Amino acid sequence: MTHQPISPFAHQPIGSSAPLPLAFPQKTCQNAVMSLTRALAQNTGVQIIGKTISTFIGVAVVALMTRQLGQEGFGMYSTANAYFQFFALFLDFGLNVMVVQMLGEHAGNRQEEDRISSAAFTLRIISALVLLTVAPVLGLFLPYPWELKLAFFAIWGSFFTASLNQIAIGVQQRHMRMHMVAGSEIFGRLVLLAGILVARALNWGLIPIVLIVSLAGLANFLLNFFSARKCASFRWNANWNVWKTLLRRSWPIGVSIVFNLVYFKADTFVLSLVRPQTEVGIYGAAYRVLEILITLPFMYAGVLLPLIAKARTEKNTERFSSFISNAYNTMMLFAAPMVAGVLVLATQGMTLVAGESFAASGNILRILVLAVALIFFGTISSHAVIALDAQKKMLPVYITVAIFTLAGYLAFIPKYGMLAAAWLTVFSELCVAVGATALTLKLSGARWRPSASIKAVLSAFAMATVIFPLRNAPIAIPIIVGMIVYAALIFATGAISKATIRDVLGKPAATVNGRTHPLD
Repeated sequence: MTHQPISPFAHQPIGSSAPLPLAFPQKTCQNAVMSLTRALAQNTGVQIIGKTISTFIGVAVVALMTRQLGQEGFGMYSTANAYFQFFALFLDFGLNVMVVQMLGEHAGNRQEEDRISSAAFTLRIISALVLLTVAPVLGLFLPYPWELKLAFFAIWGSFFTASLNQIAIGVQQRHMRMHMVAGSEIFGRLVLLAGILVARALNWGLIPIVLIVSLAGLANFLLNFFSARKCASFRWNANWNVWKTLLRRSWPIGVSIVFNLVYFKADTFVLSLVRPQTEVGIYGAAYRVLEILITLPFMYAGVLLPLIAKARTEKNTERFSSFISNAYNTMMLFAAPMVAGVLVLATQGMTLVAGESFAASGNILRILVLAVALIFFGTISSHAVIALDAQKKMLPVYITVAIFTLAGYLAFIPKYGMLAAAWLTVFSELCVAVGATALTLKLSGARWRPSASIKAVLSAFAMATVIFPLRNAPIAIPIIVGMIVYAALIFATGAISKATIRDVLGKPAATVNGRTHPLD
């Protein structure tokens, strides 16, 4: 559960391994040259497996940390993480995705790739040392207890190594070595889990636990870094020309990140200034579940991005429309039962994960899950905006939402606390999802056929009706029953067609009757 800065793609944690635009692999870093399709499938599969394993480890870490730290201690941990992410977002500024893109543009030219990777790594070291070192010093002047102020210094290492790790991850993505990224992430999570188990056994408090988080981040970075050195150079290279090119091309994404994260992370920060740390802890536990749940859409959208970008480049509007419509319906097939299940079982789930003292987080999660569903939908649109090269046109949306949401945080959180923070999060995600979707459909001419989504929502509602009487049973029972009921209903209603099953088991959707939209 290493908390890290944020990537260009909205809310995706920077340490995650969702794919960015892909390039063909080099022989120097692969045993054999794979086809793009095969490489894409293998890398996506590795990421899903790796992310599933690391997510389970992350849930175990959350369970141990919340029980060890309690509401107040976990609240201080959440505050330290949210505070540092404000500095980390300026540090990112869109460089991560741009490094991958530039490496792909010079694929096969090892000298040029080394020049880009080494210059980017040098720039990241300098900027990280400056920006992240300022953060804990400024934190000394905030109205927080000394234990929290010390936590700012303890968590520094986690963010510093995560920022460097992103350049190494970019190199691995360029060469389609995501198995190494996934392995490094799992290794870091295992180090974290082992450390938290020791902390539990020795009854350690906040500062040692935060230091363990930083140690786990270092373990993740070192393993990935030494692996990536086989494919690129990370020597010191203060190359002004490369730096200027990176910054000139990345600034629209960077500005989007800044305003995007103002509304995405300011809630916890404002909450920590005006409400007790115990309340921050309750909110932070539910918010951590949100961050876990939104992993799926970013993995899916990362795979989708090069496909829709190619369709757009070829001016194939019908194919682009088919991909987008299918993606919206796919996200709804996952989001609808998730929302229904959380609305019924949130309190039991939070009690199981975080302990009895965090039962109140269940009511917050019931609100935040609406934001999760909107993120599922909006993530597809935000990636489509990138494929359409329309990031600058999304800036007014991000800026407007950031201003209104921040004003709402300042106006309502002091009085209504975490309830206001949760509902304003839903509001901001709704605005961004609507804005990105409207822009996507307008610029691309794509059309969304929502019949599968409507069937998914109705099936999820029926599922919730069935499991509601079982809400007080052991949580595994309503979950299993709900999965069976929902699966039966989406097949019975035709939300997932026989063609879809054939696509999954055999040939791809794009070849079934010449269509790419089996979700009807």
